[in-house]
This record gives sequence, C-alpha cells and structure tokens, in this order.
Amino acid sequence: MNLYSLITSLIIKSTTIYFILLGTACAEPFNLQTIINDSLIGKSQASQRAQLRIIINWPDSCEETFTAPTAGFIFFKKSETQHIAQIICTYGSYQGMSLFYEVDTSATIVTIKPLKLPVYNKSPVTEAWGNILASSTVNAFNILNLYSGYGHCGSLTTYDLSGNTPKIIKLRLQDNCDKKPAIRDPEKWKEVEIH
Repeated sequence: MNLYSLITSLIIKSTTIYFILLGTACAEPFNLQTIINDSLIGKSQASQRAQLRIIINWPDSCEETFTAPTAGFIFFKKSETQHIAQIICTYGSYQGMSLFYEVDTSATIVTIKPLKLPVYNKSPVTEAWGNILASSTVNAFNILNLYSGYGHCGSLTTYDLSGNTPKIIKLRLQDNCDKKPAIRDPEKWKEVEIH
C-alpha cells in the first residue's frame, strides 16, 4: 500500500480534518464508503481499522489501549452522506471507552470532526465511557455508563445528534452505588431534569 500518497492528501485545519479520496493512490485501494457500508451491515474487518485510522487520525492514546480482535469501530447513519463513527479505544471489564467523529461524505473532500458530548454538570468530553445500547436510533444515542460491575449504579444518557452539536435530551442517574435496594434496570433510575 502506498501510504505516502494517501498521507500527503491529508490536510488538518483546527479541529476539522479534511481527507481527499484518492481511489488510485494505493496499490491495494481502500475506500471510505466501503468501510462505512461494511460497518452498517455488521461486516467490518479488523484490517479496516488501520485504513480508517489514516482517514480519521484518532490519537495514539486510543490505539495504544485497543487490544481486541474485532474491527473496533462502528458507523451509525445520520443521513445518506453523514455518519457518526464510534472508535472503540478499550472494551474494559464491563464497558468500553470510545471516541466519536462526525463523517460527512457529501463532497469530494470528506469532512471529519470530533464530536464533543455534553456531560451532566461537567464540561463536554471527546471520550465517552459506556456502551451504546441497541435502542439507539439514527439521530439519538443511548449510552449506558455503569459505575459498578454489578450494574446497579451509573447513568443512562440519551443524546440528540440531529443538530450541529450533540445535546442531552434525557438522563437517568443512579450515582449512589450503596443505595438499597439496588436497582439494576437503568430505565427505573431517577430521571434528571435537563435545562
């Protein structure tokens, strides 16, 4: 693979990364749209992670902690040309940590920007601990962040991703891990009012 041609087409401007698709730049060409399509149908391959990293260029710290035999990334469709990429950095004992990027393929130049997720009573973060639940939809993610391996405390956050910046639209919280009786169903945790 001729990575030099690919890397020289990468232009970094502030927090947005622009990548020019060059189908002929590699002896073994890969295509971002193929990687996205494979992910959307659950057919991602571990070899695609290295290819995707050239395009998205996530931090070394994420790559250093990733040790699973899976592809370690998932794409979620926002529209025909916009996707959210979840890059898994670690699977952890009972939940993982991921980075999220918005990928826009509507033009010849692909626009990639890191998503900053709001956190209740804290500054937005680019790293999110927790698992994305199957109940997530095209423009809304449900992230379950457990504070205990037993699963009786943590947060269940629903993010609206339809706009330019993610927003918390619903939050269920059980931050007291010593509370009795222990409630393991996050849907029964106290709902916090979001302003």
